[in-house]
Amino acid sequence: MDNKIKYWALNIASALVLLVLLGAHMGLMHLPGLLGQINPAWAEPLAWAQVSGRGSSMVTTAGYVVLLGLALFHGLYGAHTILTEFVDGERAARRIAAGCWLAGTALFTIGAMASLMFHFSPPPT
Repeated sequence: MDNKIKYWALNIASALVLLVLLGAHMGLMHLPGLLGQINPAWAEPLAWAQVSGRGSSMVTTAGYVVLLGLALFHGLYGAHTILTEFVDGERAARRIAAGCWLAGTALFTIGAMASLMFHFSPPPT
């Protein structure tokens, strides 16, 4: 299978998973009135007890890291595709790809470290 087709298929798959994860995130974070009727603990998602509770959960931390990785891949693959439409030459396309990989790696590292630091940091007193 051609690499372009593999990356395109991975981009579509990441979009589908992003729809599910972002839907769950939006529901939990931005519909507290509705979800508070199901579980009263969800009524205040921005309260510190709720934030620190989610942050101490390894499932939530892993979910944030996966969401970050998928969003970065999906967005940077789209940016790469758009930018390579405007350039001629293999050298420019390789530079664009390298820039996208560098940006993605740096942003993923910063975001994953922030999420993991919050997870493993002791609660404030």
